[in-house]
Amino acid sequence: MSWCDDDFCEPTVLDIWNYRKKDDLIASDKVKLKDVSMDDIITKEENSPYLTSKQRQWLQIEKIQNQDKTPFFDKAGMKSEYDSWQYPLHFIDFETSQVAIPFNKGRRPYEGIAFQFSHHIVHKDGRIEHVGDYIDTKQGHFPNYDFVRALRKELMGCNGTIFRYAAHENSYLNMIYEQICFDPNPIQDKDVLCDFIKAISKSKKESEEKWEGHRNMVDMFELVKRYYYDPAMGGSNSIKVVLPAILNSSKYLQEKYSKPIYGSDEGIPSRNFKDWTWIKKEGSTIVDPYKLLPPMFENLPDEKLDLLTHGSDLNSGGAAMSAYARIQFSEISDYEKDQLTQALLKYCELDTLAMVMIFEGWREML
Repeated sequence: MSWCDDDFCEPTVLDIWNYRKKDDLIASDKVKLKDVSMDDIITKEENSPYLTSKQRQWLQIEKIQNQDKTPFFDKAGMKSEYDSWQYPLHFIDFETSQVAIPFNKGRRPYEGIAFQFSHHIVHKDGRIEHVGDYIDTKQGHFPNYDFVRALRKELMGCNGTIFRYAAHENSYLNMIYEQICFDPNPIQDKDVLCDFIKAISKSKKESEEKWEGHRNMVDMFELVKRYYYDPAMGGSNSIKVVLPAILNSSKYLQEKYSKPIYGSDEGIPSRNFKDWTWIKKEGSTIVDPYKLLPPMFENLPDEKLDLLTHGSDLNSGGAAMSAYARIQFSEISDYEKDQLTQALLKYCELDTLAMVMIFEGWREML
């Protein structure tokens, strides 16, 4: 194609979010996004109260073609969602694991384990609190039922709206519901746990038993797809892409979190951070908060660190799952186990704080 180095720096059709006809565009010599037309993406008129997938794809392309770096925000659409929510708002995130060799006797290969959650609350007056978390790192213990018991204790005190990010939490609650229902061993609070799961979730499409709970969790991933797009997100709607994008565009969030208010006595209560500042810059760009998470084993000299672990950072779900597996499968020192546990608690807390920050950014745009 006679491309030079600069050509390879330009966005291509491979960058389009969730687009299934990239080969067709490439076959017609439309490789760069600047060569793609609306007719290539939107082939028929679409009537929808919010962004459809094709409209979202074209929005991404159009902003690149126009060199438009401003966020898109459907204020009216988001306002209609916002008005349906009931305070206090609850933001939850799960850390989970699926491994080929089960951690526990009697469990199946690749059977899901939910070992950790984090819980933030946003009150109507704007107050934010990290009110709860749960982690089970006991070797050989199947945590799922205690996990649901702890989650129920966190969420049953009021009727506020509950938020998750993507389908993960709903899928795991459905899975644990089936584990409880088909467990051959007696579970004294079986009905209580099942009723709670059904109250905050929605049944899977393939499930024989159908339900949608009166507090069915609101999926922020779907809200992003419908009402919000920042060109800095590129072709992704992952929370780890949305968070730095909205932090870089929101003056409100930048001003608020550039101060050490997180985990401070007069600021936002936190269970795992103390006087923490989330906004730091490299030049004019805000550093991804996940890169600000403190390293594990930060007090050890390098030679001892190499003996304990091959990596000292925990800033992704895959790393969290590996850390949990290390605790379950490895003969590790109490020090290493404690450091891994503390890192997991901080990581999961940031996941729910990220949801809160995104919510705050949207609220300020309404």
